[in-house]
Amino acid sequence: MKLEDLFEVRNGVVSSGLSISPTPAANHVPYLRPASTQQRTISGWVPESEVGSKNIYPEGTLFVSTNGEGSHSYSYVSRFKFACNSDVSVLLPKREMTLNEKVYYAHCITMNRYKFSYGRKPKGDRLKQIELPDSCPQWVTEVNQFDDFPALSRLSGLSDQRKLSSQAEPPVLVPISELFDVCYGTNHELNALELDPHGVNFVSRSAKNNGVSAKVKLLQDSSPIPGGVLTVAGGGSVLETFLQMEPFYSGRDLFYLVPKEKMAVEELLFYANCIKLNRFRYSYGRQANRTLKEIKIPERAALPDWVFGSLKRVAEQVRVGLSA
Repeated sequence: MKLEDLFEVRNGVVSSGLSISPTPAANHVPYLRPASTQQRTISGWVPESEVGSKNIYPEGTLFVSTNGEGSHSYSYVSRFKFACNSDVSVLLPKREMTLNEKVYYAHCITMNRYKFSYGRKPKGDRLKQIELPDSCPQWVTEVNQFDDFPALSRLSGLSDQRKLSSQAEPPVLVPISELFDVCYGTNHELNALELDPHGVNFVSRSAKNNGVSAKVKLLQDSSPIPGGVLTVAGGGSVLETFLQMEPFYSGRDLFYLVPKEKMAVEELLFYANCIKLNRFRYSYGRQANRTLKEIKIPERAALPDWVFGSLKRVAEQVRVGLSA
């Protein structure tokens, strides 16, 4: 059936004239914009009095990005009340829906993204005419035993409660090469490899999917790089950095960082983010192949206390949120 048969479509508020704050404030609500990731949809916070109660939507509301070349058609379910700009459409179910059903339909809508573009936006009737399943598969409604969700248990198991020596004030920065051995990857061409859905991860310079662009068949003459290392794009999406937990092959201009001393998963994730924060120094014309080793990151003694145990805390927050 059509999207309009399942949802009432409402448009957001025009931004002109609004007092948009870059930080949360009393009697303000998050103001959403189009984005390709849900984390980036918050553009600021607006006074409730300026947008009006009829334009403020409750937690658990489904919304769709309707503009932007790289943002259109992405659909999400909000976990907080919000207002949105005029390039976002809010979808209100015409029948009772569980959170699981809303998330399912958000994914279905996003899967229609290929039908649209910057010049053919999913606005108005185009959005309303998207075809969706009239009901959800049974497994959608059955996925509710999050206390037994194995991924959360695995995430908690990776957490490390220990702390290192006392933090330095201010943090001491050291070159990457002081904490990691910087190695060049296996330098394979994906188009020369055989795809295998049950094979070895192939990590490229992509900024998406943890850098994994495919799974390929194991090569007889080339061993995969062991997991437990950080991969860093020297070119392409420069300094996109990810933790690889599984063995992998890699493409051109991809480096991997091996800790000189054993590090907890949470430490590696922290350093991955520190390296990413240096992306502003680079571009397609100024790549990081030669200078990666020299990039400064905090020494281990400077890691904040919150790093350790963070995976367990996140897993618990997800478990509580999903079972609420």
